[in-house]
Amino acid sequence: MMKKLTYFLLCIFMCIGTATAQNVKVTGHVTAAEDGEPVIGASIIVKGTTIGTVTDYDGNFSLEVPRTGKTLVVSYIGMKSQEVAVSNSVNVKLGSDTQNLDEVVVTALGISKEKKALGYAVQDVKSDELNQAASNNLSTALQGKVSGVEITPSSGMPGASSKITIRGSRSFTGDNTPLYVVDGMPISSSSDVSTGNSVTGADFANRSVDLDPNDIESINILKGQAASALYGMRASNGVVVITTKSGKGAKKGKPEITYNTSLSFDKMSVKPEVQTQYAQGTKGNFNPNASTSWGPLITELPNDASYGGNTDNKYTKALGKHEGQYYVPQRAKAGLDPWAYPQVYNNIDDFFRTGSTYNNSINVMQSLDKGNYSFSLGNSTAQGIVPSTGLNRYNAKLSATTTLHPNWTTGFSGNFITSKITKQTSANNGIVATVYPAPASYDLAGIPSYVEGDPYTQNTYRSTGGFDGAYWAINNNKFIERSQRFFGNTYVQYQTKLNTDNMKLTAKYQLGEDAYTTNYTDSWGYGHSNGRGEIDKYGYTINELNSLFTLAYNWNINEDLVFDALYGNEFVHKSTTWTDAYGSTYNFPGWNDINNATVHQSYSSYYKKRTVGNFGSLSLAWKNQLFFNATGRQDIVSSMPHGNRTFFYPSASLGWIFTEQPMLKNDILTYGKIRASYAEVGMAGDYIRSYYSVPGYGGGFSSGTPVQYPIGGVVAYTPNSTVYDPNLKPQNTKSYELGADLTFLNGLISLSYTYSRQNVKDQIFSVPLAASTGYGSLVTNGGSIHTNAHEVTLGIKPIDMKNFKWDMQFNFSKIDNYVDKLAEGVNSIFLGGFTEPQVRAGIGYKFPVIYGVSYLRTDDGQLLLDSRGLPQAGEEKVIGTVSPKFTLGFNTNFEIYKLRISAVLDWKNGGQMYAATSGMLDYYGVSKKSGDYRNKESFIIDGVQEVNGQYVKNTSKIYGSQSEAKANNAASAQDYFTAMNDVSESMIAENSFIKLRELSLSYPVFEKSWLKVDASLFARNIIVWSKLKGQDPEASQGNTNMSGAFERFSLPGSSSFGFGFNVKF
Repeated sequence: MMKKLTYFLLCIFMCIGTATAQNVKVTGHVTAAEDGEPVIGASIIVKGTTIGTVTDYDGNFSLEVPRTGKTLVVSYIGMKSQEVAVSNSVNVKLGSDTQNLDEVVVTALGISKEKKALGYAVQDVKSDELNQAASNNLSTALQGKVSGVEITPSSGMPGASSKITIRGSRSFTGDNTPLYVVDGMPISSSSDVSTGNSVTGADFANRSVDLDPNDIESINILKGQAASALYGMRASNGVVVITTKSGKGAKKGKPEITYNTSLSFDKMSVKPEVQTQYAQGTKGNFNPNASTSWGPLITELPNDASYGGNTDNKYTKALGKHEGQYYVPQRAKAGLDPWAYPQVYNNIDDFFRTGSTYNNSINVMQSLDKGNYSFSLGNSTAQGIVPSTGLNRYNAKLSATTTLHPNWTTGFSGNFITSKITKQTSANNGIVATVYPAPASYDLAGIPSYVEGDPYTQNTYRSTGGFDGAYWAINNNKFIERSQRFFGNTYVQYQTKLNTDNMKLTAKYQLGEDAYTTNYTDSWGYGHSNGRGEIDKYGYTINELNSLFTLAYNWNINEDLVFDALYGNEFVHKSTTWTDAYGSTYNFPGWNDINNATVHQSYSSYYKKRTVGNFGSLSLAWKNQLFFNATGRQDIVSSMPHGNRTFFYPSASLGWIFTEQPMLKNDILTYGKIRASYAEVGMAGDYIRSYYSVPGYGGGFSSGTPVQYPIGGVVAYTPNSTVYDPNLKPQNTKSYELGADLTFLNGLISLSYTYSRQNVKDQIFSVPLAASTGYGSLVTNGGSIHTNAHEVTLGIKPIDMKNFKWDMQFNFSKIDNYVDKLAEGVNSIFLGGFTEPQVRAGIGYKFPVIYGVSYLRTDDGQLLLDSRGLPQAGEEKVIGTVSPKFTLGFNTNFEIYKLRISAVLDWKNGGQMYAATSGMLDYYGVSKKSGDYRNKESFIIDGVQEVNGQYVKNTSKIYGSQSEAKANNAASAQDYFTAMNDVSESMIAENSFIKLRELSLSYPVFEKSWLKVDASLFARNIIVWSKLKGQDPEASQGNTNMSGAFERFSLPGSSSFGFGFNVKF
């Protein structure tokens, strides 16, 4: 595969003209020693000159060698070079050189370069690493495998969003997602719809969910601004360069067909720990309509004075005694026998199901005499662990290249995707909010979720004002994303050697398109939250045209000095259409459709923007050890104010391989390079001039505050509540990077370290305005943030034998984002959450922080308790820091006689989150912790009380049982957890964890020249060590910058177990 993959690349960099006078014609054939296959694109150079050629598709070459030439140097990337004497016929067999297999990477604009020539950090992930655990989601497949990259998934649901950042965040409220480039074509990867403050509603998928990992050959992460500067403003967050599988890697002859299939089963990764002793109710009394479980012992329910079958009450008087049973009103409403025996129900296990994911892909590729092609089809079908959730995605990809003439090459690549994601709501009023808190005494699965004869009136253990019962919701509420997408490009390339032996000119024009439509349906059925339902149908249609022209010049000045120059022009045109149709209050039940709504509102918008970029690059390499590169790009953007649309961004990088110095060559440190870079890049905002809009109408009444015409009081247009600064300019990032790459003992140990600092100023964000201005907010520049990042990648190959191999890699990242300043008069800005607590950006703090009600404390930090020994609410302030101290990924591969075992572990150390699920389950009396406290005779909170103006150590007992508390005129366990619920700081949890991300085992069960079958077993997220008990430490709210910081009844994470087959013939 690798031998053919880089054929055209080597043609670009290695083809040199042959001499014509007083020459000897040499013909030859180059093959691989490993399998005898011809080596396509091998370089043949007359030693000491720039005269040479490359082998063709059959491994043959012909070269005119000067009479003075005595030796040919034959080389190919990933193989050991050979020197052979000049003769009329030469046959060469090249052996593998594993130390250099990964030395070529794809950089900006699809340019392939040797890693040693780069003055900045890049890191790559190959196809086998990406797909070893058969993940159908690109984001989760990358977790733990790259340093400097943080990936925060929202849940384990199919199509769930993930926040991906490279070297931290650069924008307070804007998009921090890196640019994705697929086969040279930049594409959209972030969500079209924001989850907003992320405390209600459904999640929205990232557009990276459209990519099938099975189609990917390799991924290169361009981390710093110097690496991605040629892409301009779009690449200020870094770049993920994706190269898909193509026919370049196929053997010449018959087509190669590869079929992959896998099936996995999913379950909750972590479940809340719940108590199983106490029934629904409050203050020790049974109440079948209470949302809490502070009732009596479940075993004592038959003796309850109001509902027990053993006692005299209105139910036994009407229906007779029912010894050992108790009356359940919800059973009566559902038409069941209202009397039930006390029982403990496992409501969480009953609700969540075993999910499944079924992946299939087939790829056909072939090399032809003058080109190649690759065609693939894929499907991924998933059922989530939450009923009524799932994913169905179909992918088709076709790519081809052909040589029209020795100087002309053309090709294209196209991808079509159609997908459907079915979801359920998360967060404060989400589906989990009525499952986790369900009393252990209540049969949530067995009692119908609606009243007998009326499926639209809910029937559950608590009031449904603002909530929907979980089982009712999965049958009546629907949340759907449907997407159709095409992206691809075509190109034509001309290459000439300018009638010289040491120069080359390459001109390339590429035209690409990324077009997709995503339609969303949020439907709440008739009976939702005790109402008559509502529906919202909205969607985006986005078209992005990308025109790119590049002109590259290469000059081998002499044997020691190589000069490269690049000029390019890029034109990007993006149009966005948004439509929204909303309806509420259905006329009658049974038809949850907007045409059945009583109140209607509709909106639409269309906007477009253009970017024109001109860029250049100059590179100089000396003696294959000193490498310098400088770039510059000027962007002209239409989305900024007139007079402030043109911006120039430079970059420079330098790398020195110091071990090429004769005095430093040794057998211990066999390769050493130091590198440095500087770059500037910006991020443009969307400037909108003040405008008026047609008011939205619903049921004949205008929404908003209308502006009235002076004639007749006619309602016309409403002003936009947001005003934009007419001097708005892009935010600017200045990046500094220093690093070193070291290899010891010929590849036994490799070490890469990078320090980078990013200073981001002129942040673009919204500032609230006084009501007297007539506007709600101002979008302006203000504030700055800086990032210090340390990245270490350590690779070790302790064993590398024919039948026994073992390698491991550590990816360490320490990324610290600090907010330096905000707009004048602003100390913090809102990112998401409730009125309290919130996720915010605050001056002087790491980004982001959690802001809310703290414990009341004394000046020396002790808890100041009330007269009953209970915690008290203090001031609102920063109560948690989200960013971890560091992350560490560990990857290892162990192979013995073709049996391969791979594992990925991920360690996040430090960081905090608002983990409200655990706190709310304590408050509801459902958690095991609350049950344990009820079983205590008494307990005392460590703190002080104020007595006669003095602080004294707290001695007030809190009693576990309500009866003991009442008898002693003291607080109970329920009182304690109620008081804790008023203090948001009580729900701040340390979010450190270690996860076994992936574990896989593969073996070639059948291997012949005409057929190869590999079988595999794999598991994902099967072991979690965390200080956050009872919930997945990665489950959180939203796809915005508050992701990973805020959790309150979030949808859970999942663990997977599965098997797969890879068939190649």
